[in-house]
Amino acid sequence: MKHKIVILMLLAGFIVISCNDDDNNGPQVQGNLVYIEDDIVIPTTWYADSIYIIKDHDFWVSDALTIQAGTIIKFNPNTHMTIDSYGTIIAQGTSEKPIIFTSIKDDANGGDNNGDGNATTPDRGDWYNVEVNSNGNKFQYCHFYYGGGSSSLSALEIYNGRASVTNCIFAHNTGGKFGDFYYGTLDATGAVGETIIKNNVFFDNTLPLSVLSTIDIDNSNVFHDPDDPAVINVMNGIFIYDLSDIDKVTTWGENEVPFVINDNDLWIESPGSLTLGQNTIVKFTPDSKLVIDIGADLIFDNSNYFTSFKDDSHGGDTNGDGDATSPSEGDWTGIYLNASDSYLGGSNILYNLY
Repeated sequence: MKHKIVILMLLAGFIVISCNDDDNNGPQVQGNLVYIEDDIVIPTTWYADSIYIIKDHDFWVSDALTIQAGTIIKFNPNTHMTIDSYGTIIAQGTSEKPIIFTSIKDDANGGDNNGDGNATTPDRGDWYNVEVNSNGNKFQYCHFYYGGGSSSLSALEIYNGRASVTNCIFAHNTGGKFGDFYYGTLDATGAVGETIIKNNVFFDNTLPLSVLSTIDIDNSNVFHDPDDPAVINVMNGIFIYDLSDIDKVTTWGENEVPFVINDNDLWIESPGSLTLGQNTIVKFTPDSKLVIDIGADLIFDNSNYFTSFKDDSHGGDTNGDGDATSPSEGDWTGIYLNASDSYLGGSNILYNLY
C-alpha cells in the first residue's frame, strides 16, 4: 500500500514517502518540513505549505522545478542547489508572498527549524548558492539571505545559462574578491543570452552584483535598504567581467552605484556600442583600460565620470576600505581610441595614466 501512495503522489508532481519506509529514497517529511536528500529527476513542484530543508551538499535539479509563491527553502551549512543543463527553475513569488532562500539558522523565516532555540544565529555565507546552468529560468519576488559561503561567493550564480531575476531582495550575503576577480552575491558574469536583472534590492552584502559586460543594466535596481537608506553594501558597485567583448548595443544605466571594470583590456568592438545613462559612473581597478575599436562607439556626456577604483568622492567607497586608500594619477590606464591610436581626455576622466 505504501508504494501505491508513492505512485499517486508522483502523478501529482510531488514526492512524499513515509519516514518509516525501509526503502525510502526520496524527501523525508516531518510535519510541514520536507528534507531534500536526493536530486530532482522528474517534474516537481514545491508547495507553500511546506518548508524545504536542503540536506544534500551537492543537490542537483535535472528536470523542471516549480516553486510556489510563499515557499521557504532553507540550506544546511555548505549545501547548494545546482540547476544543470537539463533542469529549469521557475520561482515565481509575489510581493505579498515572496519565495525565500535562506540559512537553516534563520529563525525569522519559517521558525526554529534546526531546533536549537537561540544557540545559533544566521550570518553571511552560512550556505553556498543556487547555481543556474540552463536557459528559461525565472526568479521573481525571491529573497536570498545569508548565502555565498562557497568560493564563488554568490548566493545566486547564473553560469552558462540564462535567467530573469526581477523584484528580488539580496541581503546579508557575501560576494567579494576571489583571486583576481570580483563576484557579486548575484553573479551573472558567466551568463549567456538575454539575462534580465531588474527591480531588485541589494543591501548588507559584501559585494552586491557582478555581470557580464554585454548585459544591459538599467536604473531600476536599488543598492540600499529601502527601510534604512544608510544600510548599503560593503563594496557598493556593479562589477564587470568581459568573458566576451562588448560587440552589441549595450546600455549601463545605473547611477546609484558605479560600474567597476576589472580587466586589463575591456574592448568595445564593431558593431557594438556602450551607452551610459545620466550620471552613471565607471571606475577602473589598477592597470585596467577601456578600448574603443574602429567602428565601435562609447556614448556618454558630461554627467558621466571615468575614475579610479580608489576614488571615494565619485560614487562612494566602492572598494570598501574606508580611508585606507586614496586615488592618484596613474591608478588606471585610460580610454584608448584604436582608430586614432590615442587616449581620450576630458575633465570627467580622472586619475588615469594617459
